[in-house]
Amino acid sequence: MLNSVRDFLKLYQVPKGLSERVMDYIVSTWSMSRGIDTEKVLQICPKDMRADICVHLNRKVFKEHPAFRLASDGCLRALAMEFQTVHCAPGDLIYHAGESVDSLCFVVSGSLEVIQDDEVVAILGKGDVFGDVFWKEATLAQSCANVRALTYCDLHVIKRDALQKVLEFYTAFSHSFSRNLILTYNLRKRVSCQFRFLLYQEQSLCT
Repeated sequence: MLNSVRDFLKLYQVPKGLSERVMDYIVSTWSMSRGIDTEKVLQICPKDMRADICVHLNRKVFKEHPAFRLASDGCLRALAMEFQTVHCAPGDLIYHAGESVDSLCFVVSGSLEVIQDDEVVAILGKGDVFGDVFWKEATLAQSCANVRALTYCDLHVIKRDALQKVLEFYTAFSHSFSRNLILTYNLRKRVSCQFRFLLYQEQSLCT
């Protein structure tokens, strides 16, 4: 596989800096997965077994966040089937300013920075959630900031349409989820200059 990636990068004359990032990502991802293609394994399994595996793979998110506590087994299974695990390398941009915010992201490990107008306005880590409260909004949001990985990160991500489909079906859970989901950083909203000044003062006191 590594040889194929190297040949691809060479064939298309991918710039050196980007090539190094690609190789670093491939190697780090392989070291974590041991070369196992999770999607292929899940596709082989029957639906019931696949749902059980997905619940297990997302157990940290479900146990850590109060928003999932009142979810029935059926609801958790439906949610788990829609989650994807995203592995990010240092420097990877998860969101660019101006992009549509179409996913809810749960940080399972690693740290990320949120950058607005070339200033770091937040640092996100394990247990944090970022994206948009799109179950409360009628329109698709544009991200007001960049989100960039500072370290190797694992994110558990669910798409807007997939989450809304589950919430529409499990209405009782929908109300509980809406009340209890704590969004650490809402990419729909800009951070005010006053808040950024207070953040700067706080950082200055800490150094």
